[in-house]
Amino acid sequence: MSKGYEIYFEKGRRIVKGHGHYEASYVSDLRELVKRSAEKYGQKTAFKFKRDGKLIEKTYIDLDRDVDALGTALYNLGLNGSYISIISENRYEWGVAYFSIINGTGVGVPLDKYLPVNEVENLVSRGRVEAIFYSRTYHDMMVEFSKKETSLKYYICMDDIDLPDDPGFLSMSSLIRTGTELLKQGDRSFIDAKINREEMSILLFTSGTTMASKGVMLSHKNIASNVSAVSALMEVYPTDVHLSLLPLHHTFENTIGLMFMLLMGVTISYSEGIKHLAQNIQEFNVSILVGVPAIFEAIYGRVMDGIKKQGKLGLINTMKKISGFLLKLGIDVRRKLFRPVLEKLGPKLRLMVSGAAPISAEILTGFQCFGITFLQGYGLTETSPVISATTYFHNVHGTVGIPIKDVEVTIDNPDESGIGEIMARGDNVMLGYFENPEETSKVMEEDGWFRTGDLGLIDDKGYLRITGRAKSMIVFTNGKKAFPEEYEILLNTIPGVKESFAWGNRAPDGDIQVCAKLVIDRDYFEQKGYTKEQIADELEAAIKNINKGIPQYKILRYFVLSHEELIKTTKLSIKRPLETEKIKMYLDKVGVDMRKLNKSFID
Repeated sequence: MSKGYEIYFEKGRRIVKGHGHYEASYVSDLRELVKRSAEKYGQKTAFKFKRDGKLIEKTYIDLDRDVDALGTALYNLGLNGSYISIISENRYEWGVAYFSIINGTGVGVPLDKYLPVNEVENLVSRGRVEAIFYSRTYHDMMVEFSKKETSLKYYICMDDIDLPDDPGFLSMSSLIRTGTELLKQGDRSFIDAKINREEMSILLFTSGTTMASKGVMLSHKNIASNVSAVSALMEVYPTDVHLSLLPLHHTFENTIGLMFMLLMGVTISYSEGIKHLAQNIQEFNVSILVGVPAIFEAIYGRVMDGIKKQGKLGLINTMKKISGFLLKLGIDVRRKLFRPVLEKLGPKLRLMVSGAAPISAEILTGFQCFGITFLQGYGLTETSPVISATTYFHNVHGTVGIPIKDVEVTIDNPDESGIGEIMARGDNVMLGYFENPEETSKVMEEDGWFRTGDLGLIDDKGYLRITGRAKSMIVFTNGKKAFPEEYEILLNTIPGVKESFAWGNRAPDGDIQVCAKLVIDRDYFEQKGYTKEQIADELEAAIKNINKGIPQYKILRYFVLSHEELIKTTKLSIKRPLETEKIKMYLDKVGVDMRKLNKSFID
C-alpha cells in the first residue's frame, strides 16, 4: 500500500499530488460505469426505497435496462443533442433520467428542487432546456410553464398521474415502455451514440441568485476521473448500504452518493426526509452516510441526549477512555463496548463522510469513539467535486487530508503563516463557466491550475487545511487575518447554541472587531427556566472562555442573539453575503453600533 501522496516543487510552488491507497476502479465515462456495474453486480440490489408504504428494490440490471429504454425513447422524440433538466426529490427515477440524458442523448441540467418558480424558469431559459423531468410535486409548476413562451417542448412526469391533454406532457413510465419496444425492434440510436468524454455533458448552476449563479460545464472525463480517484482512497463494499440524504442536483451527492456507490456495487437507499432519518437508517440497514455537518450534528446530538437522559454519560466517558487506551495498543473493542449505542443509532453504521463545511472535533471524535470511521472531503462544483479527503490512514482533525488520486494541490502566494489561495489541477477540473469566458479566465490558469477562492495551507505532513473563503476573510487593522469559520466551529460547541455566524465589523473609530450572531436553542433554555438576560450572561461567559485561547487582537468582541435560523443554501452552508446584509440592515434600522447592541435579541 502506498503512502497515498507525494510532495514536490514546480516553478517555486510546493505541490502535493495524490496517489491513493488502493487500486482504483477506473472508468472512462459514465456509460461504462452503468454497463460495467450491471455486468459485475447483475441482480444485486442497486436501489431500495419506500413508496406508498411498500419497500421497492431495483437491481443493477434494472437500472441498465431502464436507462437504455428511456434514452432510446428520448432519441425517438428528437431530443438527441438537447439540454434536458431534472427537478425532483431524490429517487430512483432521478438517476434513470440523468443517465438517459448524459449517456448519449444530450446535456443534463439538474435543478435545485428548492428553487422558486421564477428561478427555475430563468435557469431553464439560460440553459436552453428543451425537456424537463419532474416529480408530481412540481406538476402545477410545469402546467404553468406550458402556458408561457419557453424553450421547453416536453414535460416528462416521473409519476403516473393524470396529465393535461397536451402532446408535450408525457409520463416517464410510458417512455420506458416505448423505448423497450424500440429496442426489441433493433433501434440502437441511444446504445450506439458516441460519447465524447472531453465535451460538456453536464451543466450545473451554482447556488446563488439566478443572475449571479454560474453554469459549471462538466464532462464525462471530469466526473469519471473523480469517481475513479475516490475509489483509490475510500474502501466500500457491495455489502454496504448508503442512505442518500443530500440533494442529487449537488455534485457531492451526485458524484459520491450516486456515481461512486454504483461503481463500487453499493446499495443506494433513499431517505424519506430528515424526520424519518433514524427510522430509515434502521430499516434499510444503512452502513454508509454521506452528508454535511448539520446532519451529523443533529444525529450526534440526539444520541448524546438519549445517553444523558438515561444517566449514563459518566459511564460512556469512562468507556471511551478505556477503548481509546486499548486502541493505542492495537486492540479495537469500540463496536463491542458501544454496541447498545450503535443498536439505537444503526447497528450496521460503519462509515460517515462529511463535506461542504468544517465539523467540530467533538462530533468527529465522538462518532469515532463509537467505532464509526468519520472522514471529511473538500471540493467544489468546479472540481467535480472532490479535491482532497481524509482517509483511514490520514485522518487528522482540522485538515481535509490529502489530494485524491492524480489531483494536485498547491497554495498560491502564501503569507508568513503559509496561508494563501488553494489551487487544484487534474482531470476533475471543469471545462469552464457556461457562456462566461470572463469569469472562467478569473479562475483558470493557462497551465491548468484552478483557483478555488478558498484560503488554506499545506502543513509539514502534506495535509491540506482550509482556513476560510477569501471573500469572507477578516483583515484586522494590524494586517493580521482571521476567518469566520474559525469562530463558528468554537461557538457551535456552546450548549444551547444551534448555529452561529461571525463577521468582521468596522467600528466607528475604524477598528475591525469580530462579532457574532448566535442562533439559540429555545427549548434548551426554556427547560432551564432562563430569562433573556440570563441567556445572554451564560453565553457571554462561554465566549469569554473561548477568548482565553485566542490572541488578543482576534478575540470575539460583541454578539447578538436570535431564534431565527441562518440563511443557507440547499447544501446547508451559510449564505454569508445575505446574512451580512441582513445584519447591516438591522443595524441601520435601529441606528446603533455593536457596542450598544451587544447581547441583544434581534428577532
